[in-house]
Amino acid sequence: MKTVRRILGAQMAVTVVAALLVLAVSGESRAAWSALIGGAIGFSTAYVYARRMVATRGEEPRELVKAQYRAEFHKLALTMGLFAATFTLYKDIAALPLFLTYAATLMVYWAALLFA
Repeated sequence: MKTVRRILGAQMAVTVVAALLVLAVSGESRAAWSALIGGAIGFSTAYVYARRMVATRGEEPRELVKAQYRAEFHKLALTMGLFAATFTLYKDIAALPLFLTYAATLMVYWAALLFA
C-alpha cells in the first residue's frame, strides 16, 4: 500500500504542477481548471483501481487475474464516465490541458513501474 500511496501522491503533485504551469503559460484560469480536472480523473481512477486490487482476497493466480480484470473494468468505466460528465457539465473546457494532464498522470504510473 505504501507504493500505491507514493504513486497517487506523485500523480496529485504532477496534476498541481501541470495546472500551475498551464496558468503561468496561458494566463487562463479556464485552462488551469481543465488541467486540474484532467489530472483528477487520472489519479481518482487510479485510486479506484488500487482499492479494488488491495481488497482482493486470496492468492490463487486465477483469482488475482479475475480481480485485475474487474478492477481495470471499473477504472475504465469510471474514466469514461468522468470524461463524459466533464464534457457535459463543463462547457468551457480546454481540451488540450485536460488530456495532457490526464496523460501525465498515466506516465507517473508507468515510470513507477519502470523504477519499482
